Amino acid sequence: MGTPTTPPELFPIYLVNSRYFLYDADVISDVRRTHRMSGCLTGTLPQIPQQNIFLGLPLELMPEEALLLVEKGAAYIIDDVSAHERGLRGMGEVDKKEYLEELEQDRKREVEEYIRRVEEKRDIFVRRSNGEGGEVDGLEQTARGDGDNEEGRRIFENSSVPNPIKASTATTATNVLIYYPTPSSSHPIYHYHPDPSDMLAAGPQPERTQGYPLYKHLHERGYFLSPGLRFGCQYMAYPGDPLRFHSHFVVNGLGWDEEIEMQDVVGGGRLGTGVKKAWMVGGEDGEGQVRTFCVEWGGF
Repeated sequence: MGTPTTPPELFPIYLVNSRYFLYDADVISDVRRTHRMSGCLTGTLPQIPQQNIFLGLPLELMPEEALLLVEKGAAYIIDDVSAHERGLRGMGEVDKKEYLEELEQDRKREVEEYIRRVEEKRDIFVRRSNGEGGEVDGLEQTARGDGDNEEGRRIFENSSVPNPIKASTATTATNVLIYYPTPSSSHPIYHYHPDPSDMLAAGPQPERTQGYPLYKHLHERGYFLSPGLRFGCQYMAYPGDPLRFHSHFVVNGLGWDEEIEMQDVVGGGRLGTGVKKAWMVGGEDGEGQVRTFCVEWGGF
């Protein structure tokens, strides 16, 4: 495994439909390692968009995470749609020609690789037919019947159904059906890169991000925080990386003068205790200080 690339000192967070995303794997690794933010992977496979078990890039950040990164001077917010449109408008004829040539070269490589695999399979079958041994895959065995059976071999060789294993050395790109695979990674088709000096978008506003003071308070004390929807709260607080630790608190941020119903206190305490955590509430007072309170349901 190679050494990870050092991410830029100031990296962009892409704003898409009021959501905040990171696309660079090196940046994501640095954000987790340096800034203690794990985010949520949201990418799916192009062929199987319904799967939701093994997700990949991009990484979605909570508004609180994006705001804190901007406040710390580690990132800036870019309007993804505007940056993309500007990049496409900035493409010159030379850039377009290079891009099309790159596509054509990729197509040729795919054709050559396809032909190489077909030739390998044909040679394996020829050696096997001549009694020279060699590996035979399941497709050939099924098509021939019983391996060395004469009748099965004759049917296979004289079959009118097109079979890729019978391709001749004269096979060319003109008579080969090529399926273009979806690339496993994407890259921009333009040479414009967003810069902090332009294309900036407004980041999350602290007064509109409920619970941000409590989020920042816990983050500064070494906690990892993640969305807490699955536990019925605002955040989950982990004492270390979530890959190594269980969460200690289910957290809700409140306004300092916000009233709490007694049934919410009882429900929150029972919820936290039921999942082996403590239920934490907290908020910022008028002097900028954050106070937290924990509730646990005790047995009688």
